[in-house]
Amino acid sequence: MRKQPQRSGADPDLHTGSFSDFKAVFLPGLSVAFFGMGLMRLWYQYNFYNLHFSADYGHVTVGANIVRVGVIALLLFLSYRTKFSHGTKSLFVWSGLVLMTLSGVFYLVDLFFGTVTFEVARFVIGGMGLVGGEIIWVFFLQRLKPGEAFLYAAGGLALSCLLSLGAGYLSAEVVGILNLFIPALSVIAYWQSMAVLDKRGDPAAEQCDTAYSDRYRPYVVQLVIAFLLYALLLGLALGYPDGRIRELSQTVRSIHQLLVIACIAFAVWWVLVRGRGFSLSAYWGFENALMIACIGFLMSGWPGSEEVGTFFATNAITCFYIPLVFFIYLIGRHSRKETALIYGFVYGGALLAMSIGRIIVYMVGPTLDHALWLLICMAFVVLIEMVLVLRPQPQIRQPLAYELKALPDALPPITVNLEEENDPFELFGSSFGLSAVEVDIVRLIAQGRSRGVIAKQLSYSENTVRNYTRNIYRKVGVHSKQDLLDAIDGFGG
Repeated sequence: MRKQPQRSGADPDLHTGSFSDFKAVFLPGLSVAFFGMGLMRLWYQYNFYNLHFSADYGHVTVGANIVRVGVIALLLFLSYRTKFSHGTKSLFVWSGLVLMTLSGVFYLVDLFFGTVTFEVARFVIGGMGLVGGEIIWVFFLQRLKPGEAFLYAAGGLALSCLLSLGAGYLSAEVVGILNLFIPALSVIAYWQSMAVLDKRGDPAAEQCDTAYSDRYRPYVVQLVIAFLLYALLLGLALGYPDGRIRELSQTVRSIHQLLVIACIAFAVWWVLVRGRGFSLSAYWGFENALMIACIGFLMSGWPGSEEVGTFFATNAITCFYIPLVFFIYLIGRHSRKETALIYGFVYGGALLAMSIGRIIVYMVGPTLDHALWLLICMAFVVLIEMVLVLRPQPQIRQPLAYELKALPDALPPITVNLEEENDPFELFGSSFGLSAVEVDIVRLIAQGRSRGVIAKQLSYSENTVRNYTRNIYRKVGVHSKQDLLDAIDGFGG
C-alpha cells in the first residue's frame, strides 16, 4: 500500500482543507457531544442568565454564582493532591443530574402553582448541581486533541445559542417542562461520548511535556489575571448603573444569538478548515472591542443606549466562554495538575470576579453623583487587562503552546520520500492497518527500546505506550513482544 503524500507543515488532525474532510476527521462518533455540551449550556443560560428576557436574574444570579464558587472551592480543597478516580467522576455525574433536575422541579412548582416560592432553593441547589454538570464535560474535553477541543467547546456554545433562540419564542410552561429533561439528556450524551473515546483508544490528547509549562508559567499567570479582570469588567457592565436587572427585548436577544452562532461558525471554518490558526491575542482584541463599544454607548447617553450597551455586554459574556474553556484545557495539557482542578481555579475565579463586579455596582452605583465614574473605572480595567494579554512577550519564542497553529501562507510543493515508501516498517504497518504512531512504536520496539524510552521519545506517558502496544498486538495477531519481533522478521523475509 502506497503511503499518501502530505503537504509539509499540514496537520491532518487540525487543518482539514475542505468541509467534507472536516466532517470525516472531526464528527464521526462524537456528534452527540455537541448536543450534550449544548444542552448543558442551554440549561445554564436559561436558569441563571435568563437569556430570553434580560441579561441575568440580577442579585439571584449573583447569589447562585457565589454558591457555585463555594462548591468549586471545596472541590479544590478536597482534590488538590489527588486524582479524579472513576468513582469521583461518577459522583460528579450523579450529583449534577440529581441536583439540576431537582432545581427544575422547583422551577415548575413555582411556575404552575406560585403559592409557595422555591426561588432561593432552586438557585442554590441548581448552582451546586451545575458544578458537576459542567465539570463532567471538562473530563471529556481533556481527552481530545486541541482541534477537537476547540471544535466541541465552540460548537456546544453555538448549539446552545440556537436552542435558546428557539426557546425564546416558546411559552414559559413548555420551556419549563423541557428544562426538566435537559440534565438527563446531557448526562446520557456524556456517557455515550466517553464510550466512543474508550473504543477509539486514542490517547494522543494526554498531558504533554510539563517542562514546557514551567517555562511559560509567568505568561500563564499573567493571562489568568487578565481573565479575572475581564470577568470583573463583565460584572460591572451587567450591573451598571445601579445593579438592577437589565431588560432586553426578544428581538435584540434573537439578534444576539444569531450573531454568536455566525461568529462561531466563522471561527471554526477559519481555524479547522482553512487552517489559519486560533490566536488568543486576536480573539482577545475582539472581546475588548465588544466591551469598548459597550462603554462607549453607555457614556453617550443617547436614547436606547443602555439596551445597546447591554447587547454588547451580553455578546461579550457569551463569547468569553470559548477562550476561557479552551485556555483551561490547554493549561491542563501542559500541567502536572488535573484539568478539572485548573477549571476550578480559573473558572471559579472568573465567576467570583464577575459576582464582585455586580456587588460593587449595587453598593456604590446609587451613591455616586454621576454614573460616569463607574464607566471611567471600567475603561481603566479594560486598559489593564488588554495590556496584560496584547503586549509583546519577548520571552515567548513559541506562543503556539496556547494557540492553535496556523499553516504557513505558502506551502512547499508536495513531495514523496521514496525511501520512506520502501520503509519495511511502513509496509508492515500498512499490511496490518497500523496507524502512524503505532508504526513508530513498532520501529522503536524493533530497535530494542524500552517502554520508558519510547514514551519519552514520542512525548507520551508509559500507560499510553502500553495501550498502543496492546492495539498493535491485537491488529498483528500476536501476544508478546517476542511474537511481534518474529512477525516483523517473517514479514521482511
